Amino acid sequence: MIVNKILISSLAALTLISCGDRKERRDAAPPAEAPALGAFGIDLSAIDETVDPGDDFYAYVNGGWLKTFKIPDEYASYGSFTVLAERSEQRLKEIVESAEIQNAGAGASGQKARDYYASFLDVAAIDAKGLAPLAGDFARIDAAATPAEIAALAFDPSLVAKSPIGVYIAVDAKRPGQYAVYLTQSGLGLPNRDYYLEERWADKQSKYKAYIAQTLARAGIAEATAEDIYALELQFARAHWDPAKRRNRDLTYNLKTVEQLEAFAPEAPWRAMLATAGLSAVGEVILREDDAVRNIAMIVAATPVETLRVYLKFHLVNANAEVLPHDYDEAKFAFFGAELRGAPKQKERWKRAVAAIDGALGEAVGRIYVEEYFPAASKAQMIELVGNLRAALGGRLDTLDWMSEETRGMAREKLAKLSSKIGYPDRWRDYAALDVVAGDAYGNASRAAKFEWEYEVSRLGGPVDRSEWGMTPQTVNAQYNPTLNEIIFPAAILQAPFFDPHADAAVNYGAIGAVIGHEIGHGFDDQGRKSDGDGVLRD
Repeated sequence: MIVNKILISSLAALTLISCGDRKERRDAAPPAEAPALGAFGIDLSAIDETVDPGDDFYAYVNGGWLKTFKIPDEYASYGSFTVLAERSEQRLKEIVESAEIQNAGAGASGQKARDYYASFLDVAAIDAKGLAPLAGDFARIDAAATPAEIAALAFDPSLVAKSPIGVYIAVDAKRPGQYAVYLTQSGLGLPNRDYYLEERWADKQSKYKAYIAQTLARAGIAEATAEDIYALELQFARAHWDPAKRRNRDLTYNLKTVEQLEAFAPEAPWRAMLATAGLSAVGEVILREDDAVRNIAMIVAATPVETLRVYLKFHLVNANAEVLPHDYDEAKFAFFGAELRGAPKQKERWKRAVAAIDGALGEAVGRIYVEEYFPAASKAQMIELVGNLRAALGGRLDTLDWMSEETRGMAREKLAKLSSKIGYPDRWRDYAALDVVAGDAYGNASRAAKFEWEYEVSRLGGPVDRSEWGMTPQTVNAQYNPTLNEIIFPAAILQAPFFDPHADAAVNYGAIGAVIGHEIGHGFDDQGRKSDGDGVLRD
């Protein structure tokens, strides 16, 4: 998957300067047939002619921009992906505030997007409610009398909080024609186990404890201390696999029937946990980090229920801070945003509201995004680009002298079966069952989480929907999916500086071509190669 820190080719990097000044509006598109940048698709104004390109080509092509551009305070880093993400945010804001959405009738997706957005933005109403929206969830947590009952409650999809053991549904890595339930290590508030176990993070550990204590005091939670919560998470961290081990796909597929799971980790109330998640009918699961999951189950079973209650309450408040009174929201940013990420300033509220809409009703607004901003010419050219790059890779496979004929044959077969998704899905999600209530920011977030989980559960037992997307069209990213042997390019990345249907072909091959090659390459790297052309995990 491509992320914000990707290094695109130096040719594509030349385009960054002009994208920094975002002025797009629906009524201000570039002239027909004219590239968005420069005369042929590149703005040369970022060049620093004081640098010899033979000495430092990166500094030569980007030096002018690097000397003059100031990273906005809400970001710890900035690049081409950030430019497009900001553009996508602005466009989604305009869509949500458009007449089409604002005048949508009751029950329509537009009404739901409008009310979800407005409720998120209404900080005064959120502040006025205090923690009253959490009262029902707090009561359920208080009613849990044993660690087993806490473990089961943590699997409730409407309880948007960190759970010691995570559960999700995805395509079965060894049987890609069906979906499977996966169980995985979880439970940490800090980014990963290293933050708890390495001395270099001692300062962050202390400040995280302070944030826990601050949150508990503000919420009036006194049954356990911040030290108790941190000590519990430290135990979880010691049980966790390290990131390198988790990356090994051979180790993270451990299929067990529910009976085998109960025998493997008898400390957890697995049937009650699965029932809470709506998975009573499931007969088997896949453990990712098998012994870590077992050890976490043991830790939970041995922890005082009072500590577990406070742990769950803290993570409920923390996970929902954006839709709770502003002091919770600001405190969370002060630690996770400023202290951990290094961002001096929190994103504007409307930008976070747009992100919330993208998560809850992404394809409802994505459909309009595509209509407004993704021309048919872009999809047609991308199909051609992908085809040409596949052909080029095929030619290289034919001439690699270190590759055996048997391996070459399998690689060629996998390449031939590689599919691509470009721009947007062929079929849009139906949000009719999602209940969005005006003025209920917390309830909307909870119902959206439950709606999404129930959608995932509904697919169990049926064939895999190969047309489904894992990203919305307005997402600035790209992906290779090994279980379906496919590459995915949402509409939002298919614009300058990465792609322009009116730019010179060399520009597109140098920019989005590098991204296409990067994603295809994942299918043949040390982990992607373990899935064959049909997506079956095998070495």
